[in-house]
Amino acid sequence: MYSIIGGDSKTYGPVTADEVHRWIREGRADERTKIKEEGKGEWRELGTYQEFYPSQSTVPPKISQRHPGAIPAGFGEIHVGDCLRRSWHVYRQDPWKITGVIGIVFFGQFLLNSIPLAGALLAFLLNGPILGGVYYFCLQNLKGHPGGVRDVTETVKERFLPCFLATTVSSLLAFGPFLLALIPAAALFGASGVEMEKLAEHPSLLLGMGLPILAGTLGMMYLLICWSLAVPLAACSATDFWTALTLSWRGVRKNFWPYLGLLLVLGAINLLGILCFLVGLFVTIPVTFLATMIAYEQIFRTTDTRSN
Repeated sequence: MYSIIGGDSKTYGPVTADEVHRWIREGRADERTKIKEEGKGEWRELGTYQEFYPSQSTVPPKISQRHPGAIPAGFGEIHVGDCLRRSWHVYRQDPWKITGVIGIVFFGQFLLNSIPLAGALLAFLLNGPILGGVYYFCLQNLKGHPGGVRDVTETVKERFLPCFLATTVSSLLAFGPFLLALIPAAALFGASGVEMEKLAEHPSLLLGMGLPILAGTLGMMYLLICWSLAVPLAACSATDFWTALTLSWRGVRKNFWPYLGLLLVLGAINLLGILCFLVGLFVTIPVTFLATMIAYEQIFRTTDTRSN
């Protein structure tokens, strides 16, 4: 049996070795995590235990710029004002690089998606992983380890499947309430016998059809918001896509109203960017990504594994 010190500096356990292995797979523990065997007083780094990190000296290490963070067991709280202030502070430290990297990535993504026929397939496959790469790049800037376009490309290569599945599965599941809402609306319209051209002449019918569609739309938006941090989780940690969905659901639901408030404020900021002849988006979009990742840090209380 073992006890570990999580990323939130709290002690968890005692748990079995199988549970520790599961935490390693989910990114909740890594080589630097402090662990103690039951009955012993010494705390050691997890990487010193052969049963968890066996030596592979005959295999050369993979060269990678990525440093996935650990996800703690608990959830913190969002502070909207701090998200906005800190995102602006970090952006001002290196605005040209942050805007340049995000601009280059999205321009390249636009070119890929514009390819005839193949563009739709590339968008379906790569939009989620590329978005995850941008989130990872922003997180590294917040942690004081600014990278570049390579942060994005490394994320796409190493975390492609979790990011792709997190995007695809969450979108499909969130779209369910809207599809279900179409059933009573279509049934009501079919039973009314009213022609489509004369639908505007029947306000009560429009209201009866509109209410379930409105409810389905609100349900879809709620699910999309609750799962909106699944891609950052899949990109910035070692979690699988389903764990990312689960953690996003639990963390955002706990902070739903302040998180919704943050999204509304960021939406208003980007609207101002659009009103500034679209040029303002070169500032507001990077700030939006940074603020989102600060909220991510606050909810999941992440720590940089290199600084442990």
